[in-house]
Amino acid sequence: MTSTGEMSGARQRTLPAVSRELGLAILIILLPLVLSVMYPVSFKPLFWSAGNLSAILRNLAFEGFLAVGMMLMLVGGVFDLSVGAMASMAGVVTGWLMKNAGAPVPLAVLGGLAVAALGGFLNGFMVAKVRVNALITTLGTMGIFKGVALLIGGPGITFLPASFTRFGQAEPLGVQTPVWLLLALALVAHYCLAHTRFFRQYYYLGSNPKAAHLSGINVERLQVFSFTLMGLIAGLAGIIYASRIATASSTVGDGKELGAITAVILGGASLSGGKGTIVGALIGVYFMALMQNVLILLRVSSEWQSILLGAVLVTAVAVDSMMNRNKKS
Repeated sequence: MTSTGEMSGARQRTLPAVSRELGLAILIILLPLVLSVMYPVSFKPLFWSAGNLSAILRNLAFEGFLAVGMMLMLVGGVFDLSVGAMASMAGVVTGWLMKNAGAPVPLAVLGGLAVAALGGFLNGFMVAKVRVNALITTLGTMGIFKGVALLIGGPGITFLPASFTRFGQAEPLGVQTPVWLLLALALVAHYCLAHTRFFRQYYYLGSNPKAAHLSGINVERLQVFSFTLMGLIAGLAGIIYASRIATASSTVGDGKELGAITAVILGGASLSGGKGTIVGALIGVYFMALMQNVLILLRVSSEWQSILLGAVLVTAVAVDSMMNRNKKS
């Protein structure tokens, strides 16, 4: 078991993320203000409209779910590239169960979540037990999950039951249900990661897996659990998205894993593991959604949007790498 000193050391390793979170939060505030001054006619009225601000929140919900799960994984020193495909697969399985098998909505949702959790468990088993590299494992299962989604759903399953779509399209207090669910998930994840002994072990695991094993931490169990939980969260994201747009799309998750990884690294996580917070993940997700919204409002072509967002990912990883080297030197 870990000692009190070890756990307090794990808490201290979250502190470097705070400065990155603060810097990103300041940038989130300054970016639209500066652009509003530069483009008072073409940008300002569009960005600050209630509809646009609501759209930013609505559009970040899907990647927000993935980012919360990915932060939990990166803190423990691993990542999952199959989450986008897993979300698509869960949504399609849920839609197929409702439309083709005649399953009640609750049972169909449970079926979709079970398939996603099983996919996550498969990833965890391969990484923790078989000792296959996480990159190779999740690249392979990404293709498997994507293929399953296409086989079951084709281009997508439409005209889903109203009792299913009503939930995702509801707007309590003027905000769509997926956003409220994301906030609820983030609160639970923040509490677990910051205040429970089980999840605090992930900081120690991500910082030094060998030392964690020698101290009595069951490294394999933690890794399998993190992949399974990531699968469950990805499945939830895919099902909620299908409920919101009334369509179970087989390709909705394509590329979303990179967006989630970018967001959590921007928010203070590290590919080397051992640091990061859920608050940072949410800040990173909002920044990515803000960037996409700003580029659209400025009428930047989709090609340049892809280039710029890819550059953000490369820059975030490069900065993280340099900070880690400086810390070790």
